[in-house]
Amino acid sequence: MRDLDAVDHALLAAVQRNGRATLAELAGAIQLSVSATRARLRTLEENKIIMSYEARVDAEAFGYSLRAIVRMKVHGSLYDKVSSALQRHPQIVRCLRVTGEFCYLMEIVATSMKDLEAITSDLARIGSIATDLVYEIVADNPPPPLPVDARHE
Repeated sequence: MRDLDAVDHALLAAVQRNGRATLAELAGAIQLSVSATRARLRTLEENKIIMSYEARVDAEAFGYSLRAIVRMKVHGSLYDKVSSALQRHPQIVRCLRVTGEFCYLMEIVATSMKDLEAITSDLARIGSIATDLVYEIVADNPPPPLPVDARHE
C-alpha cells in the first residue's frame, strides 16, 4: 500500500463522520470526482484501511441490560480453549489479549446476573477471572485520530 496522502486522510475523516454518506457527498467533501473517490475508497477497503461499514445497535434494546468487564488469567495449554469459549458465548462482544497480570480482557453483555454468572462460570473453568460491572460507558469506539500533519494540510 502506498503511503496515505492528504486526500486519503480527508476521505477517511469524511467516512468516519458519516459512514452512510453517498459517493457524491464524499466526493464533494474531498473535492474529487465520484469515480476518483470510488477508486480511492476501493483501494482503502482492499488494503484493510477501511475494515467495515456497520450499524451500531444498542445492546439494551435487545435485553442486554448488564455489561461487565472480565479479566482472565490463563495458563499454557488452556489458551486454545479461549477461542471455543468465544464461540459458545456470542455475548462476549470484545476480547483482547493483553500484557500484565491478566492474559485477556473481555467485554460481556448479559440479560441478567444469572446470565452473566453462566458465562463467567464457563470462563472460570479455563482460567482465573475477575469481573467488574460497568456503570456507564463514558466513551465508546471513537475513530482513531488522524496524524497531526495530515489534519493541517
